[in-house]
Parts: sequence; C-alpha cells; structure tokens
Amino acid sequence: MSKQAGYGARQSLGYLLNRTADIVATAASELLRPESISLLEWRVLTVLTDHDLQTLSELAAHAGTELSYLSRVVLQAEEQGYVRRFTSADDRRSTRVAITDAGRGIVQAIVPRMKVLEESLLQGIPPDEVDVLRRSLQALYANVLSLHPAASAGRKLKVAVRMGARNRSIKA
Repeated sequence: MSKQAGYGARQSLGYLLNRTADIVATAASELLRPESISLLEWRVLTVLTDHDLQTLSELAAHAGTELSYLSRVVLQAEEQGYVRRFTSADDRRSTRVAITDAGRGIVQAIVPRMKVLEESLLQGIPPDEVDVLRRSLQALYANVLSLHPAASAGRKLKVAVRMGARNRSIKA
C-alpha cells in the first residue's frame, strides 16, 4: 500500500488534532480526578461560569457533547450541588441550567491548576504563536460549523452548527 505524497499522519490535521486533544483531555482528567469531577462536568461548569442560565441544548453545544449524555452529567453536577435545573419561564417545555455558588467555588479552586497545566503544555511555544494557535483553532471550528453538514452528519455536529447560527444571529 503506497502512502499519498505529503499526507501522512504528521500532516493530517485531523490526526494531529485528535492525538493532541486525547492527551490534553487525559492530562486534564487526571488533574480533576481528586475533585471527583469528570472532564465534561468541568466543561459544563466553565461554560456556565462564562454564560450562565442556558438551556440543555445550548449547554450541549457549548460543552461539545450530545444532549443525552449531557443530561446525565448535569444530573450528577446537580447532585454535587454545582448546578441547579429549573423550568424556563419562557418555555415550560425547556429546562435551564444555572451554576451555583458551590459550582463557582470549585471552578475558582481548579482554575489555577488548569492554568499551570496549560502553561506546561505550551512550554517552548512563543506567546505570539500561542495567540495564533488560539485564533486558528477558533477559525477552524467556525469553518467546520459553516460547512452545512449533510442530513447524515452526526448529531453533535448538527447541534453545534445550529448553535453557531443562533450565536451569529444574536451578535448581528
């Protein structure tokens, strides 16, 4: 089997992103283990810290997960006292999620350790290149959302595209 010229694992953007994301997620999960918080629960808490009072659908899109899985994570976070769920006043069929003071407290306690982890991951990369990396990843994400996936695309991508469109219309 011949390898395509110039497009092996070292050049494949998908491979490089996936490999990097896996190891970063593993490192972050290890950091969260003593607090009995999963990586997805951490994402939920940090998303709510930035933008509180979200519907489950909004939260799923912002946390990068499917709604069915998110519901279990939100229930666990609620049992730990980090979030609370309530029926939306605007739409009684909709559940909204808010972060509690305990949730904000655990985020504040963990953020310094996450910053140390991030600094270690970025060691040796000049700050201006880190800024380029962040902007590039944000642009890449926006580009993926703008592809308008086919009907057979996965639910996670469909939800992310819908939330991206909603966020763009709110900013307009």
